[in-house]
Parts: sequence; structure tokens; C-alpha cells
Amino acid sequence: LSKQVLLRGIDVFPDDENLLYEYGLLLESSGDHAAALAIMEKIIEIKPDNAAALNFVGYSWADKKINLDQALNYIQRAMELKPDNGYIRDSLGWVYYRLGKFDEAIKELEAAAKLSPEDAAILEHLGDVYLESGRVREALQTYRKAVKYSVDEPEEKRRIQEKIRILERQGPN
Repeated sequence: LSKQVLLRGIDVFPDDENLLYEYGLLLESSGDHAAALAIMEKIIEIKPDNAAALNFVGYSWADKKINLDQALNYIQRAMELKPDNGYIRDSLGWVYYRLGKFDEAIKELEAAAKLSPEDAAILEHLGDVYLESGRVREALQTYRKAVKYSVDEPEEKRRIQEKIRILERQGPN
């Protein structure tokens, strides 16, 4: 029903960034990431300063390890628009991680974790960068905290628990 309502709204208001954004989120939640990404890119064409769409596209590219320079550009623009948004800061940290800039990644992800301290995805990202930087003890502590906050996401929780198991098998931390 909500998909039909959004599509009717978009038929009447094809350039309404809010309707398009909600439709993109709906597509993403139904598993159609490619279509969601196309909608978010359309929003950026219509309104280049839509921080949420810039963040969505930039993070998607960073996660896939593609268009990293453009991803960084998009996310930095989103940060300028919403500097206190933990999710955008997380995306900035993640793109720095993908670019191999671990110090910058840790700085941004630690700031994101302060802004959104109970977000398991942000904590998992921070743990991943700690681990990649050789900070195993901090990675393990951060993963344990992430598990605590992943109650509503069983797949995320399993993935993080597996990372913890692997690290614990490697020796005392």
C-alpha cells in the first residue's frame, strides 16, 4: 500500500525530493538496492544539497569499494550540511577506511560512536578499523559493545559474534 501511495505521489510531483527519498528507502528495505541507489542519484540531480541522499550514495559506493573519490566528495558535502549527524560521520569514516586512511577513519568513527553510541553498525565499523590498524583489544571491546546493541538485527548480531569468536581464538585480549 505505501509503495502505491508513494508512486502516485511521485506521478503528481515527480521532482519532490521527500517523496523520492521515502520511495528510495522503501526500495532499499525491500532489498532492491540498485533501484534505491538510482532514486537517490536522481534526488542529487534535483537537489545537490540533499544531505541524506548524498550520504546514501556515498556510503553505498564506499561499501562496494567503487567511486571512492566521488563518495568522499558526496559525504564531505553531506557533513558540511549536517555536521552533527552520527550516520553521516560514520559514512565519512567508512570511506576513509576504504581509501586506506585509517587514522582519519578512526577519528571520524569514534566521533560517530559518540554521536550515536548505541548504533551497532557504527560500532562494528569502528571495530573493523581498529582491527585493521592492529588495535585488536580495542576492536574486541568495540565488537562486544556492538553485539549488545544489535538485538533487533539477528544477522548483524551473528556477523559481529563471529568476529569476536575469531579474535578470541587468536589469543588473550
